[in-house]
Amino acid sequence: MKDPKTIEQTVAKALENDQVELVDLVIQHQGKKAVLQFFVDKVGGVTLDDCGELTDKIDSILEMENLIDGAYILEVSSPGVNRVLKKPAHFKQFLTQRVKIVLKVPLEGRGFFTGVIASADDEGFVLDDGTNQYRFSYDNIKKANLDPVLEF
Repeated sequence: MKDPKTIEQTVAKALENDQVELVDLVIQHQGKKAVLQFFVDKVGGVTLDDCGELTDKIDSILEMENLIDGAYILEVSSPGVNRVLKKPAHFKQFLTQRVKIVLKVPLEGRGFFTGVIASADDEGFVLDDGTNQYRFSYDNIKKANLDPVLEF
């Protein structure tokens, strides 16, 4: 298997032509098979039909570019309500939305924060937890996800 970054970049570039964003790629192993989970999004959201079409397209890309050795399982889905935020553009897109973040290096003894994205630029973002505002550099983010309050 090629480097996960190479797989991610190759597939992301190919999907751009269809105005589809590769939000995240998760690679796990199930026995001897690799499980590749591609989380994709586009303006207006991703439908089940889109996922079917994109599965075929991504499978073709993986085969043509010879990115995977041996058997693999391919899954394509929307990022869901708890979508991962990885790029500065994601933080800018979801201004005023509630997020949950895990830091690489703790701030004030805390490694975990929840709050609303108050502002974002190319270097970092400001999180408002309702009491305080904290500025975080993207370099210090281990994991960030939307954390909506769902009402039933």
